[in-house]
Amino acid sequence: MSGAPQQLYAVLVALQSDTLLLPNLAVAEVVSLDGLRLLSGSPPWFAGLLPWQGRELPIARFELLNNGAAEPPSRRTRIAVINSVSSRLSAGRYGILTEGYPHLVTLNRSALRPAESRPQDGELILSRVRVASQEALIPNLERIEIEMAGVLSAVPA
Repeated sequence: MSGAPQQLYAVLVALQSDTLLLPNLAVAEVVSLDGLRLLSGSPPWFAGLLPWQGRELPIARFELLNNGAAEPPSRRTRIAVINSVSSRLSAGRYGILTEGYPHLVTLNRSALRPAESRPQDGELILSRVRVASQEALIPNLERIEIEMAGVLSAVPA
């Protein structure tokens, strides 16, 4: 018996045109868009700042950050609060706009298969995978934080 875990707990986070696969521990909470404050001069992918537990969290639209397209937020749009993997963001967390609530999945070797990358996949995407019959992408969370920290340092709050 090896020391490697046989199962991993993860969440599928629906975007408008794709799905993110994140470790379960990466998602702190899912909240509404209420109170989202836009920052003038920020790039289109930067959705704004959200007051959350005494902090202001930077919020991203992953599709736009990844040079894709996205429709305006809908009634189903929520914010997945993500735990930072670095110390670049003073709030220690940030948000990604999602369509609805993340879905918990249990992964094992048979449920997860590599998928072919797409031409538009850039440095924000570590890999594309198939989870059962659904394709998902594994984002580069550190790169997302680097992009957010860059906006926060360049745009006055």
